[in-house]
Amino acid sequence: MNEQLTRPTRHGDALPARRELRSAHLDRALSWSDFRTAVRYDPANRLLLAVPAISAKHAEHPWLGEATAPHTRIGVGEMYRRDFERGGVYWSERTGAHEVHGLIAKHWQAVGAEASFLGFPTTDEQPLRASESGARIAGGFAHFEGGSIYWTPVHGPAIVYGMVRDIWALLGWERSPLGMPVGDVELDPESGLLHGEFEHGRVEWSSSTGPVVVIGAGESLPGAGRDTLDRIQPDFAPGA
Repeated sequence: MNEQLTRPTRHGDALPARRELRSAHLDRALSWSDFRTAVRYDPANRLLLAVPAISAKHAEHPWLGEATAPHTRIGVGEMYRRDFERGGVYWSERTGAHEVHGLIAKHWQAVGAEASFLGFPTTDEQPLRASESGARIAGGFAHFEGGSIYWTPVHGPAIVYGMVRDIWALLGWERSPLGMPVGDVELDPESGLLHGEFEHGRVEWSSSTGPVVVIGAGESLPGAGRDTLDRIQPDFAPGA
């Protein structure tokens, strides 16, 4: 009788093998078979949230085309992506599912994609707002956890982040007197100075000098924009 009590059951013997199988699934691209396995054996697996969210986002943007790869786990976290013919959809529990494509996707991937300081996308690509005169501005943008990427056919894609992005946002984004960014915001590691060039001027910020905005050939920011900057203290820092 003691032997019967201590002898592992056939069902118990199978459990480690099942755990190994699930672990192997998470180390490679995930298929529909993996999804069904997760449903059956691991209801806490975030794949159960990622697959329907990515599918719903693809349904919103059918122009992405057919899938070119299964759902793939990213890094060591519960984050997933799926590649399509004309872009990709990325999902994390903190950001949800968002598509990335075209020039924005290429620029994001060039700096390290989700592993970079930009992190995961927090919006799909959006069209630029019309100018105050009502004229449409060609181009688009997408926001990420650590900044934004804006692009136009003339200037290409540009990363805007940190205090430069926040000041530009306060002034009206692409409809501000500065216009569109013409290059990535740069950081001087020695001085801590953030510097961004725009169509009609530049924005600088450091913890020691505060915000500096120059429009055109050395002109100061006019009107409401100047009043906005006057309300920003030198130690004002980007929000979380």
